[in-house]
Amino acid sequence: MKRILIAAVAATAMAMFGLPAHAELSNLEIVFVKADANGDLVLSKGEVLMIAIQQFEIADANGDEILEAEEVGELATDPEFSDNDSDKSGSLSIEEMIAEKLADFERIDTDKDGSLTLDELGKAYNVQ
Repeated sequence: MKRILIAAVAATAMAMFGLPAHAELSNLEIVFVKADANGDLVLSKGEVLMIAIQQFEIADANGDEILEAEEVGELATDPEFSDNDSDKSGSLSIEEMIAEKLADFERIDTDKDGSLTLDELGKAYNVQ
């Protein structure tokens, strides 16, 4: 049943984005559809933060609301990890992650309407 639901969501997303039925969704499109909780084809700050917090909680193996290098493995060497680590502690707190996601949101929201479209995300991450 879950596979049928996923296939239905994917087909609906393809139709919404004007993609041919045989096209595969990009990773960006899949993340967009998953994050768009209310299905309005834009992402609010709340939707963006909800997905980010869910991913943070999954990675936070010990539940202390801090991502240590051991918990994220190779990602700890990614420049974005160290950029997000504003206190340069070598770990990433949930507060640091939220602050960074809000800053990213403001940067990506080029029309400043308080929501992100798939087009804005694609341009921000060079995915077209």
